[in-house]
Order: sequence, then structure tokens, then C-alpha cells
Amino acid sequence: MNFELTPQQIELRDAARKLSKEVFQDKAARWDREEEFPEENKKLLCELGYLGLSVAEEHGGSGLGLVDTYLVIEEIAKVDLATALIVHEQNVSPRIIATCAPKALQERLMPKFISGELECSIAWTEPEAGSDAASVTTTAVRDGDHYVVNGQKVFTTYGDRADLHLVYARFEPSKGAKGVGTLLVEQGSPGLAVHKIQHKMGVRGASENELFFDNVRVPIDNVVTMGSAENSKGFVQTLTIYNATRVGMGVMALGVAEGAFELARDYMMVRKQFGQRLADMQGLRWMMADMWIQIEAARGLCYRALSAIDAGKPDPCMSSVAKVYATEMAQQVVLNCQQMFGGYGYFGLLPLERMFRDVRMLTITGGTTQTQKNAIANHIFPR
Repeated sequence: MNFELTPQQIELRDAARKLSKEVFQDKAARWDREEEFPEENKKLLCELGYLGLSVAEEHGGSGLGLVDTYLVIEEIAKVDLATALIVHEQNVSPRIIATCAPKALQERLMPKFISGELECSIAWTEPEAGSDAASVTTTAVRDGDHYVVNGQKVFTTYGDRADLHLVYARFEPSKGAKGVGTLLVEQGSPGLAVHKIQHKMGVRGASENELFFDNVRVPIDNVVTMGSAENSKGFVQTLTIYNATRVGMGVMALGVAEGAFELARDYMMVRKQFGQRLADMQGLRWMMADMWIQIEAARGLCYRALSAIDAGKPDPCMSSVAKVYATEMAQQVVLNCQQMFGGYGYFGLLPLERMFRDVRMLTITGGTTQTQKNAIANHIFPR
């Protein structure tokens, strides 16, 4: 196994680090305070080609692997999780379209995704089907050259601003993953209602929304993967790509943890108490050493899982391991770093208060910690 980054990867990472420090860092508090989407950041990311890093070159993307893509996302997450999430989301739904959709749909949409002209949300979670993703009850019933969609989605990121929604629906009556497929519903379609969910704890620059479908007619040409009562192929196709988001959540958590760690380290170098720097107090030095061990362990798990996906040998169990360890680790690291600042860390004048609220989301979205542990246990005790 090669753990060294290539010169090209180092260059890519360093460019993202420079951009994050010089452009994104000082604006991060604004998106949180005003609950505003980082529109100007998105435009810049689009100009720099970051919205299609992992999309194949034939579709206008950069054709990079997931390791390369998440090296960029990790750097952005160090200073602004809301902006990192833009790159993450816009490298997921376009990849699903580019990989799973009919060629005509790819040709119609992919250039607009890469240019930033179109945004696509992923409408998967339902009130009664969160981590149990195969239990969706939203239906898509054939009616001539359309499908009629009925149901409800919840916690749809960017649902209020997306041009398209990639909706997971049950095409045929069946249980579990069989019968589940995906289709694209256009924003503003008759019968579609979008309600923004208020009082979000963190990552406030990324809205969460409820979507209500009341006899929404969708052209048959907008079907991405067909659901079949005979097999779960349509569901599995997109799930294989979407599963990479588990590791993505872990990488973003890694970035937040590193950002908090760097703030605490720099503070400890200059802050004095009882006649000595915090950096010279053995108890605190050991705390920092423990956190560094955890950060490096998370890095190894996350990039091992991404490397396996890039190599065409995805390991769902390893993806779950990476997500659980990295997200839970980051939560504790941010809390410990906040403690280093004493009373100052408790207030919003420092990024740590926001970071603590932000990182909490990553233990839930993309499959909760408990769901991932169930998946890991199923690997240990196969049925």
C-alpha cells in the first residue's frame, strides 16, 4: 500500500488549502449567522472546476478519483463545512447521472451540472425511511409517457434552491430495495411543494427541506434508474455511488477536526497561565498528542476506503468503519479544542462554537453512527 501523495495530489491539495485560507475562512461565520447559501463561493468553485472533479472527462469533468476529490473537500472543511458540502454534493448527484442515467439524459444535463447552471438535490430520506433507505414509500406510477409521483421527502439538502431533485421512489409494489428506482423531478413542477426546515443546529449555509409530491407528473425521459419488483438493480446502481458519501462525511469530519486542532495548537503556543505557555503543560500536551493520533487514524481509514472505491473494489464495511470513527472522533476533538480556549471557546466570536454545531451533523447524515455499527456487525456476523 502506498500512503504517499503524488506531486499532482500535493499541488491540488495545496491549491485548495490556499483558497480556503485566503477566501473562504473569513466568510464562514457569515453563512452561519445569516443562514445564507455561500453563493459567491459556489461561483468561484465553479470557475475553478471544483464542481466536477470526480466526473469523467467525457462529461466535462476533471476525471479525478475520489481520493483527489476529497483532498480538496478536506481542506475546505477545515475552515467552512457549508462550502465543503457544496463540492461534496455537486460531485455526487452528477456522478449518479453520468454513471446510471440513459445517454440522452446525460448529454442533456451533464454540461449544465459542470458549468454550475444546474443544481440537483438528492431526495432520499423520508419521515419513516431514514437510515433504512430501502424502505421508501414515495411512489412513481406509470401513466402514458409520464410517471406520477406521490409521497414526501425530508432533510433534502438544497431542496429549496435545486433545479432538479433526484427522487428515490417505488416504481412497483414490493418490499425492500426491489422496485426502488430514481427519477428527476424539476423544481416548480405542478404538485411539488418545498418547505424549508427551520432552526437547524449547524451547517446553516446549507438548507434542509421537506418535499411534498401530490400527483407530480414526470416525463419518462427523466427516469434515471428503473425500479423493478423482480430485482434491486436500479437501487443498487445508485447506492454504489451514494455509498461513497459515507466516507465523504468522514473526510469532512476529518477536515473540521484538523481545523479545530490547528486553532487550539496556535492558541496554546501563545497563551500563558501560571507563568507558562499552555503548550508547555504536560497534561495539555498529552491531550493534543492523543487528538493527533486520532486524526491520523481517521485519515488512514478514510483514504483507505476511498482508495478501494477508486480501485473498483469498494468495501462497504470499511466505508462504515471510516464514517463512524472519523465523525465521532471529530466531535470529541472539536469539544476538546473548545475546552482549550476556556470561556472564550464557548462564544461565537471564535470558530470553535460553530464547528461544534457543524460537526454534529456528520454523525447523522449519510447514515447514523448506530446504523453504520449495525452494518459493521453484519460483516462480523454474516447471516
